Amino acid sequence: MNITFIDTKVLQLNLIKIPEESEEVTDNLDFSFSPAFSELKLDEFLIIFKLSLTVDSSRLSIEYAARFSVDGEIDNEFKESHFVKINAPAIAYPFLRAYISNLTLNSGLSPVVLPTVNFTKFS
Repeated sequence: MNITFIDTKVLQLNLIKIPEESEEVTDNLDFSFSPAFSELKLDEFLIIFKLSLTVDSSRLSIEYAARFSVDGEIDNEFKESHFVKINAPAIAYPFLRAYISNLTLNSGLSPVVLPTVNFTKFS
């Protein structure tokens, strides 16, 4: 089965300045990802990343999707494959890393370089 990376898209983005008197200012990173399959487009799937972090007293949260296509119909075996769970997220993650670095830099914040991720540990 031939698999093609198509594009990425920001589904939701929030960047909020945390008031200085707030006790919420902590350096933390919350990160998750999951595949999404459409019942209408049987030859495409998404990897949805959800990320939130604090940088320079601002809270950034994003939902970011990477779209892939296949040259056949996606079946249950493919949905459970290593490609969907490991390879596709590993292909898409550098695009999210670059987006976050550029977004924080261009927003006047300290540029954030997300850590590398070993996606095999998530399987």
